[in-house]
Amino acid sequence: MPKELAFEFDQPVTEQKTFTVSAFLDFVNEVLNVQQVYVQGEVSGWKIHPTGIYFYLKDKEDGSVLDCYMSPYVYRGLGLNVEDGMEVKVSGIPSIYKPKGRFSFRVEMMELVGEGSLKKAYELLKQKLQEEGLFDRKRPLPQFVRRIGIITSKTGAVIDDFRKNLDKMGHQVYLYDVRVEGAQAVGLILKAVKWFNRNKPDLDVLVIIRGGGSLEDLQAFNNELVCREVFASKIPTICGIGHDRDVPIMCLVGDTATSTPTAAAMLINKSWDDVRSLLPQHERGITAGFETMLTDVHSLLDLQNLLRGYEHVLQEHRQRISGHEKYIESVNPERNLKLGYSILRDRKGSVIKTVTDMKPHDTITAQLHDGSVEAQIK
Repeated sequence: MPKELAFEFDQPVTEQKTFTVSAFLDFVNEVLNVQQVYVQGEVSGWKIHPTGIYFYLKDKEDGSVLDCYMSPYVYRGLGLNVEDGMEVKVSGIPSIYKPKGRFSFRVEMMELVGEGSLKKAYELLKQKLQEEGLFDRKRPLPQFVRRIGIITSKTGAVIDDFRKNLDKMGHQVYLYDVRVEGAQAVGLILKAVKWFNRNKPDLDVLVIIRGGGSLEDLQAFNNELVCREVFASKIPTICGIGHDRDVPIMCLVGDTATSTPTAAAMLINKSWDDVRSLLPQHERGITAGFETMLTDVHSLLDLQNLLRGYEHVLQEHRQRISGHEKYIESVNPERNLKLGYSILRDRKGSVIKTVTDMKPHDTITAQLHDGSVEAQIK
């Protein structure tokens, strides 16, 4: 008991502690607020008000009622469509509302209970989202799915079945561990979808899976908040939730739905079917192309050898021509003329080789390297 509300025993025992009304109500609330409690009953008088949600929980056995209040913040986080007559389980703290001295129960969590309530809530949400068009958008899965985000529990057979049936195609798999049943499941699934869209936006597909279960077990996948978050996901989704009768509403909102986690893995495997069917053809094409390229290389090598032979012959001819050029240059008369020599010719143009070829008064021509001159023999 808090110290400030404890009884004071410094006065005689015969005297009684007298509270003011306000202090007494505070005292009672301190006692009542010791721990959170759970209450189950039927919803009655459900009213949504800007200041909060007001309703009664009625006991089906004797008609007892409990005055309840829920804050707008708590209600927005539930993702439930509640109506009078639904059976629910709530958790919260009892208290007395001081301005009116009225006992009430402040609800902090609510779950639907019973097949009838769950079925009614299912139909209400299904009709609501269908009218909004959330079931109409179906994005195709990309070819060759490789980067996969998975939202499920890391324990149990579900994730093992998925991995076991996923072909080994070099996938990159990222697992976000969540509870898939119970009051905490909704918040965790919401957080997981948001995390993948924020931190792994380049994923090829987002897979949300769990095994089968009753309508009560699958409440998190018939939750309005979860359904809207899946619809808002920028990553294409596969919803693989096992079910016997009613398809979970999240599966209707997702881009692709499968009845089991194993089927979800098989669907991803199908994205590689084109590769498997065309791989032999591509393999033959690659082999034929390599053989053609190898033949071309051999032909090119033969041509290079031929060109090298021609180059060798041309080189030999070049060397021979160069030798002839040098020889002709060496015997060229003009070379000697440049050295200061001259060639004498008679009137007929014949070369004079000896003095006996000339007589007095003959006219001769002397050829120099840059011209010629005439002279007369005396």
